[in-house]
Amino acid sequence: MSDTDGVPALGAEALRGLQVGEERDGLSLRLRSWERRDPNLVCGITTAEAGDFGVFGAPADDLYDSFAGLAGDLRFSEVSVPLLVHGHDVVEIIAAEPDDRPLSLDLRGRLDGQVTGARGCLLVATAADCVPVYLWRPEAGAVGLLHAGWRGIAAGILSNGLRSMPGAPSAALQLHLGPAICGQCYEVDGPVLDALGLEGDRARVDLRGLLVLQALEAGVSRESISTSAHCTSCGTESLHSHRGSGGSAGRMAAFIGLRRPA
Repeated sequence: MSDTDGVPALGAEALRGLQVGEERDGLSLRLRSWERRDPNLVCGITTAEAGDFGVFGAPADDLYDSFAGLAGDLRFSEVSVPLLVHGHDVVEIIAAEPDDRPLSLDLRGRLDGQVTGARGCLLVATAADCVPVYLWRPEAGAVGLLHAGWRGIAAGILSNGLRSMPGAPSAALQLHLGPAICGQCYEVDGPVLDALGLEGDRARVDLRGLLVLQALEAGVSRESISTSAHCTSCGTESLHSHRGSGGSAGRMAAFIGLRRPA
């Protein structure tokens, strides 16, 4: 038995009252509370039944087929997929002009965040316990997607993403923390706690709770923040979990984008 059993996860209290349920849509979970506000917005994450969207080591043809299927189902012709490295770099994506290609797949490079103010480009981040962070500035028509594990959280991936979002800083910004490992399933040791600015030799940590606290400190209003109720490790949905599988899990594809108006 762990010496942290029965002890609340650090950061978990920050989640109180913020959880919303993504809704099942075939082989994905969709954030309908956002999508209902804009018919051109798509926002969600694939489930484990949709397959493995892992990028590292995958043959180029397999990558193209996987992301072409995802983008096609969501009615996008351009998709940008970073090679995630648990860092804090964020780039702005400038969507290409429409052309006759069935799909433009851009493996963006070694970074963990993308933002765009251009329509027609689907932003993707793969995950299997780390937190997909969805950003949306409705009035500016801008979206962003960050990949936040403990290293990225410690390095400031969220603050970088917020600063990088197109549109005036004063414009309203919505933030959602997607399916990830929950605080009761995520136990870490002293060096990780130290990197996160926490004390102790061993503790459970809720990464989504820490991100809520960082967002509030950065000036995001609590009314604009929501978090998923799904845990990748112990939840009832079929989701990939690196820790829950002992390192053998595949990867889900978190996605957000604004379609071009019909």
